[in-house]
Amino acid sequence: MTLLRTCPRCGSVAREPGEHGGTWTCEEHGQIVPVGPAQVPTQKLLRQVALDSLVPVWMPRPLPQGWEVTGLQWAGAGAGGTVACVVAVSGPHPLPEMGDEEPTVDLMFVAEQPGIGLGAHLAGMHGVDPGPLLAEKAAHDPAEIKLEADDHEVPLWSVPVDGGLAYVGEASGVWLWVLAWPSSAALALLNRFCLVDARNVETEPDLPCGSLTPRLR
Repeated sequence: MTLLRTCPRCGSVAREPGEHGGTWTCEEHGQIVPVGPAQVPTQKLLRQVALDSLVPVWMPRPLPQGWEVTGLQWAGAGAGGTVACVVAVSGPHPLPEMGDEEPTVDLMFVAEQPGIGLGAHLAGMHGVDPGPLLAEKAAHDPAEIKLEADDHEVPLWSVPVDGGLAYVGEASGVWLWVLAWPSSAALALLNRFCLVDARNVETEPDLPCGSLTPRLR
């Protein structure tokens, strides 16, 4: 069975290359790198994705108590390798008094090369790259948060997300998106862990895995 591939910028079904080669395309956005369906995470799959990825596969360490990895999704075509990768984690709200309506919190960490558009799509934003917005923010305001990723301090700036919160910056030469739902959980969580690139972990990542988050279905 052929897995359905979609456009990273809008989620519509992508058109396969023709018999004589070519590229994947989207009716609205033209030439794209297709995204496969979100996968239920396992330790083995995390390792396989890391081995084929051209971008970091960010894993939060340590995960807060009661949290699990709840989704993997990536963009790539043919033998070119993965050019965008999403790792989703979910768990209980760190501030129970603020989590009555949404007791479960979802976080996504997206690493992608410029021009892909998956992070912006998951954040509900128009456009492909956050570059222009980030340049304007960085010119006038200091970073709103700083997150440690592979022993490097990464400055991040916020962008609006419907019902949630997103931060974006640059890490390891590509975009790093941090998406959180609900927004009340973001700041309370992001100072509890650092990010580790699974590509630099020699063994299968030792992280608890759960069922697929509805945010990636």
